[in-house]
Amino acid sequence: MSKTGRRIMGVATTMALLLDLGGGAWAANAGDLGGSLTPIGAERAGNADGTIPDWTGGDREPEPGWKVGDPRIDRYAAEKKLFTIDASNIDKYSDKLSQGQIEMIKRHAGYRMDVYPTHRSCGYSQSIYDATKANVGQAKLSEDGAILSGQGGFLFPLPENGLQVMANYRTAFGGLYVRHKVNMAVEQTGGSYFVNTGVVTSYAPFFEKSAGDTDGEYMTKFIYKQTAPAASVGSIIMTLQPYDGSNESWVYVPGLRRVKKAPTANYDTPVPGQDDLRTFDQTYMFNGLPDRYTWKLLGKKEVYVPYNAARVRAAGIKISDIVTNEYPNRDLARYELHRVWVVEGTAKPGYRATFSRRVFYIDEDTWTPVVADLYDTKDQLWRFQENHLFMASEVPACVTAVDYYYDLNANRYIADDIIIDGQSNYTAEDIVANDMFSPDAMRRDGLR
Repeated sequence: MSKTGRRIMGVATTMALLLDLGGGAWAANAGDLGGSLTPIGAERAGNADGTIPDWTGGDREPEPGWKVGDPRIDRYAAEKKLFTIDASNIDKYSDKLSQGQIEMIKRHAGYRMDVYPTHRSCGYSQSIYDATKANVGQAKLSEDGAILSGQGGFLFPLPENGLQVMANYRTAFGGLYVRHKVNMAVEQTGGSYFVNTGVVTSYAPFFEKSAGDTDGEYMTKFIYKQTAPAASVGSIIMTLQPYDGSNESWVYVPGLRRVKKAPTANYDTPVPGQDDLRTFDQTYMFNGLPDRYTWKLLGKKEVYVPYNAARVRAAGIKISDIVTNEYPNRDLARYELHRVWVVEGTAKPGYRATFSRRVFYIDEDTWTPVVADLYDTKDQLWRFQENHLFMASEVPACVTAVDYYYDLNANRYIADDIIIDGQSNYTAEDIVANDMFSPDAMRRDGLR
């Protein structure tokens, strides 16, 4: 099939695939949280045919013998897959796949999705649950998605629109103080790849602030210091995410020994050093102020999504085990059937937009996008993203094991957040502090 022939579906077909909520979760109220709904707003009950189980609290206890700094233990490693979705049977399962997933299977010989029993493994602390309930009726957004009030938990466990769902993801908990050594691999035509390695340090003051105290403050703070390859060692980027504005970024350039504001490190500007395969606001599936899109909550549906992906971070796994020619190693990917919220972002008139439309599939148990389909200005499917989650019980929260960014025109992809042999710490209060996140601190760190 030609490249043109492989391009697929517009708005009408997308809508046809969605399942309407029929007054279910949308008709709920705060009293249902912790009852018929989980404490963060997911449906507690499983589905009618038993392929999605009830939520019972998640895997909030670490595996016996595991400690921070160890490679992850896959608690479901002994399970056998239920079936495989591939080119031979895709029509049977297409109603439970995104268009990006369908395209990957049709486009690449050998691409498959191994489906396993569903485990609703994600859970959070009681403080997150209490703050989430307190946000009901109190959290507020501007028309552009700026957070005007609300703190400490998910803002809108009973969402009324797509903008509120996206706000839930912007404030999803993944640890208060975090430090990781991460690898990002850019696949080349022919199966080779190059790797950027660095140390990521982050702090989420959103989970320490008083409700309503948002003016002039930052909800998240992030620093990345590159350690490889040699030509880029010592480069630093810091991004601070305000409650009520777009991301603010600074860079430290070792050759200049100075810190500079980086106003273009935002929105759909291509990320340097990644061959124009990803924009800044694609990173972490989506980030930054959502003001350039109109967000529509299309409904909820059951989808086969990447989940319980601890095997990607198991002992002995190398980058070369993950990054293979044309697509990542299918033996390391685990898919399960989960309910997701479907949110469509359409570029607002008057804004220059690389992507005319984005469709996010957002896991109900985490408010985190697990799949995203991105369309070009002619409404043709262009890019596809997957976020493989696992439960970090020590936090507790479900976090990214690895995320993939595919460019369907270039037939290439990026694998990000690769962490080898446990070089991660989601509870890094003893080594991360708020005073690390300033231009002066960047300069001191760069000069050392």
